[in-house]
Amino acid sequence: MSSASANVRSRGEKFTPRIETKITRETSAAHNPFLVEQCRMHGYDHLELIDRCEFSDVIFLLLRGELPEPGERRLFRRLSIALINPGPRHPATQASITAGVGKTLTVNVLPIALSIFGGEFDGAGGVEQAMRYYRRASRKPAAEAAAAANPPPGFGTLYGDPDTYAEKLLRHLLQGDGEYRILDWVRQLHELLRPRQLGILKAGICAAALADLGFQPRQGNSLMQLMAAPGLLAHGLEFANKPLTSMLFEPDSSYEVEYPAAGEQAAAEQT
Repeated sequence: MSSASANVRSRGEKFTPRIETKITRETSAAHNPFLVEQCRMHGYDHLELIDRCEFSDVIFLLLRGELPEPGERRLFRRLSIALINPGPRHPATQASITAGVGKTLTVNVLPIALSIFGGEFDGAGGVEQAMRYYRRASRKPAAEAAAAANPPPGFGTLYGDPDTYAEKLLRHLLQGDGEYRILDWVRQLHELLRPRQLGILKAGICAAALADLGFQPRQGNSLMQLMAAPGLLAHGLEFANKPLTSMLFEPDSSYEVEYPAAGEQAAAEQT
């Protein structure tokens, strides 16, 4: 009897003998090729970046391939802070809190929260689609997008109403000293959709800002997750030091238990 593996054929594909990346160049240590003597990121010495740059600058560098210009730097930094804390109402934060108070290993608290935040409800799941839409639709007047029957990507309601805090974030970002074509187009669309009780969502803000900054749509979802990670982690670790009773739980008075009559109880026990 021949095994199934005997019929397996090679596809003839030639795999690369080494990983090639434009992002990082490492120089091996002379005494051990597995250790790093020098590290460069898109040509910049890692140790020099530590002294010269902000954390957000290096994130920008890793994903865009170049350090941000002053205007880009300000917008990216402001966007990162705008999205840094989804707040305790958010399902992802509640997942982080539940993991923390449940004494999950702290190394797993953030991945649990980010998996929830990657969804489309008030999360990062729709950023890529919105970026693709804004880059294309913003070439025409916002009124054309507002006339569509369905809400544009990045717009909608939150718990049945427009997200008023997202609107505040959008206006705050536009108060900077830069010219942001797509963000401003999104602001116009937001005003046009107001009579339909539709508003900008945080994912829409993130998508518009990242599109203005030249990021690729495929980078959008993960970048929003990255920006929200500190707030999600902080809440989970806060509750990691609290007892289980610090979680919400309905009191006994909220429940009504109906007990069967004596004869019905006996019949149930016999079956």
